[in-house]
Amino acid sequence: MSKNEITLLKLQSELKFFGLNPAEWSLQRAQALSYVIRNKLDKNFALYGRLEYRDKKPRWKSLELVSL
Repeated sequence: MSKNEITLLKLQSELKFFGLNPAEWSLQRAQALSYVIRNKLDKNFALYGRLEYRDKKPRWKSLELVSL
């Protein structure tokens, strides 16, 4: 497994801290420090997540609703 895949799985797992079930969401890189987080069952339900680095590890800084 590549470093990018591990980072993606870690970020997806951390969605639980925002009250989301990580298994229900997919992540797609939008820019260097941001992702589009889309519901797997309802593709119109999307969030925009921004990252920050702490101790050289990426973490979610914020999640914003894009569309329902």
